Amino acid sequence: MKKFYSLVAIAAASLTFAQGSETFETQTILSQSGNSYADGSFQGETSGVMVNFVHARDQAEFPISGKGIMLRRSDEPSSVEFVIPDGVGEFKFQYRKAFTSGTVRQLSVYVNGELADTTAEYGEGSGEQGQIYTFSVPVNKAGQVKVKITYSDAMTVGNRQTTIDNVSWDKNLGVADYTQAAKAIQNTVWTDTASFSTKGNAKVEVYNVNGQLVKSLEVNGNKNVNVADLAKGIYFVSSTQEGKTITTKVVKK
Repeated sequence: MKKFYSLVAIAAASLTFAQGSETFETQTILSQSGNSYADGSFQGETSGVMVNFVHARDQAEFPISGKGIMLRRSDEPSSVEFVIPDGVGEFKFQYRKAFTSGTVRQLSVYVNGELADTTAEYGEGSGEQGQIYTFSVPVNKAGQVKVKITYSDAMTVGNRQTTIDNVSWDKNLGVADYTQAAKAIQNTVWTDTASFSTKGNAKVEVYNVNGQLVKSLEVNGNKNVNVADLAKGIYFVSSTQEGKTITTKVVKK
């Protein structure tokens, strides 16, 4: 059964795919304004996405790891937005209190203009605080996605500097796109024929309950396959397309 367990692990892992990150290490525009806060945009060299910022600057003496972006006020409002062209599953970032003001801070994340989630309050108490927080938001949207980090509406006027860094996101295909891309199998009860359908070329492998490969084929479009040679029982079908894998249990009658 070891082979079957590995197939399940692959299928589960493939629901989400590493997509991109932004560490701000290659940007130079944030540091050009010195101690001033500014509005602007730059294209991430690693991720390739457009990063828009409002009333922000570099990390100053309050980094997380190397370069970062610092937001200032809730009433400007300060924000950083990532325009991601090809879907987002989980969106993550790190943040910390910057400067020494005792004003409480709280961040909100907006996805395509709608509030997605809000962090817990942090930063209360005067003095520098080096604690680094990590926040994760399940976005699960296909196509172009705009993710904006800004201060919560609950925050009133005043400086609430926060450094943000190590932003990352996974590409999650969503149910419809995922089915079209990877789930080649069409019928889970087989007699003498198995049906498959894909929008492109897919590799399909059939395993018995002992984890042994009993059939392998390539599918491109619609395909009916004679499985009369397979004994009655339970099988596991692994279909892979464009690096995405899904495993489905079928019954041969």
